[in-house]
Parts: sequence; C-alpha cells; structure tokens
Amino acid sequence: MDLCADMLIKYAPAETELEIGLPKYRKILGYLPSKKAINFDRWFNRWKVYPGHLEKLWSWRGHFHIVDHSYAHLANHLPKGSVGVYCHDLDAFRCILEPETERRPEWFQKMMEKVLEGLIRARLVFCSTDMTRKKLMELGYWKPESIQVVPYGVAEEFIAEGPRESGNYILHVGSCIPRKRIDVLLKAFNQIAKKFSGMNLIQAGGSFSGEQKRLIRDLGLGNRLSQRRNLSRVELARLYRGARCLVISSEAEGFGLPVIEGLACGTKVAASDLPTLREAGGSLACYFAPGDPAACADAIAICLADSTIPVPHNRLPEWTWARHASGIFRAYGSLGV
Repeated sequence: MDLCADMLIKYAPAETELEIGLPKYRKILGYLPSKKAINFDRWFNRWKVYPGHLEKLWSWRGHFHIVDHSYAHLANHLPKGSVGVYCHDLDAFRCILEPETERRPEWFQKMMEKVLEGLIRARLVFCSTDMTRKKLMELGYWKPESIQVVPYGVAEEFIAEGPRESGNYILHVGSCIPRKRIDVLLKAFNQIAKKFSGMNLIQAGGSFSGEQKRLIRDLGLGNRLSQRRNLSRVELARLYRGARCLVISSEAEGFGLPVIEGLACGTKVAASDLPTLREAGGSLACYFAPGDPAACADAIAICLADSTIPVPHNRLPEWTWARHASGIFRAYGSLGV
C-alpha cells in the first residue's frame, strides 16, 4: 500500500494541490521487544492518533483519498461526500460478509464493522479489477458510477533487461498470511524438489508463521529454502529475472501485482486459477486449482519444462503507475470541489 501512495504522489498532475495527511507515527510501547507492544502501537495510531489528526482537516476544501481500505474507518472522521477509498480486496471484511468461513473474535468483528462503515461512507471507491468491482456492486452500498476500476502499475525497475539473481530457484513474492496458502506452495515445492535436482525456493517479502516453519521442518526443506525481506524494487526485479518460475499460490487475491511485475521481467508464472489473477496474467500464466498442491506442482513443472522465452504481456502498456494516478485524480476532478 505504501507503493500505491508513493506512486500517487510521484505522478500527481502538476496543477494538483496535494496535502499528505499522515501524522507522525507515535510510539507508546514500541520500544519494548514485544510483538504485543508493537501491535498496540499500531492500534493506537490507527484508531486514536490518525482520526484525531484528520478531524483537524475539516476546513480542507477538496477531497480526501484513503490509499488502503483497511484504514477506511478514517472516512467516519471526515466530511461526508469528500472521501474516496482504494479497496484492494474484500479479504478484511470476510469475518462480516462470510462469518461462517472466517471466524474472528468479537472485538475484531466490531473493528471491521467500523472499517466497512467508513468504506460505505466513501463517495468514490477504487479497485484494481473488474471482479473486485463486481463483488463490491453485489454488496449494494454504492451507485455503479461510484466504483472505479483503476489497475495498479508496473514500476520502471521491472523490465526484462538487467541483472539476474544467480542460482536455480522458484520464487514466491508476497506476505505469508493465511490466504497466500504458503502450505500449498511448500507441499508443491516438495514434489518439485524430488523431480528437479538442485531446485531451490525463495520466498520474498513475508515472514513464516510458526505453523509454516513446522511444515518446512516436517518436509525437510530447510536447506532448499531461503527468505528475503525489505527488498528494494531493484533487488526484487533482479530476483524476478533470475527465477525459473514465479508461483502465486493464494486462495484469494484482489489483483496479483507480482504477476504483472514478473511477466514484465520475462518470468514464467504459475498461479492459482482465480478470476482476479486471470485478469492480471491473461493467457501467459499457467493456472492450477486453488488449494491443490499436486496441481500447483504440475503447473510449476510445465513452466520449468518450457524453454521458450515468454512473450511480453500485451496489456503492459496499460499497467503504468502514471495511468493509475491519472485515473484516480480524474475521478476526483469529475466531482468538482
């Protein structure tokens, strides 16, 4: 989400009067070496510091753009009719919309109800795919013209030409939260490692959970797997270019930014067969049934056996951050002040 904010600022039209509305992050307990202390500070800033700061900006004659829907509750502290929110996916609201499949503590549900309330309050809702727009429309809270599809972009670092990471490896890019189905990735790689000698797995951007670490030990993958975090775009592009295959094993995605970044770098892609990932990968990716390690391994094997050079994605010219920013600012411009 930081990337979306950075690109929005970078490509803002010259005539736009832009004010960054994020106050300084306040550390209350964050100096303690405790995950609970860090989580408390995140909660305190998100629910106390930020709302109080925004309420001081009511005199602003313009529009407020919330870059990440998980902060949509901030719309409840801003003038009605002046707020737009970018909804990256509906995963955060599953505990409310699909309580039978996403069980969460009551306090968490109450918190997400406030976030959804803010999203509903938004005058404009932006999303990255037609499928996400369809899901938003099905909720029935907004008029069709209020929901705008504004896809992400591919940063200039992600091109096929350039340095490549050495080694023989499969790549996964993203977090390790449950919907990413790292268990499927690990089980599929375990099958691949038995068929392709010397193949390794690099996970970029996440942090393995205790359960995932146990699975890695049980499968004996410790010496075949490494994890990279806090990478620059240049470093990530290098990883994409060197990968034999990029794997996206998620059971739900709002878009799949690594898919288009990987394709831009000339990387073969094996991805879960989700409508949003198909929007991103088109006919260039190899798809497999979500949640099926054997099917995932088969798709990876197809990519590894294919020696042809991937054809550039015909939609790459559409996926630019300049176009992303232009779509958002144009939508606000159509509203007037």
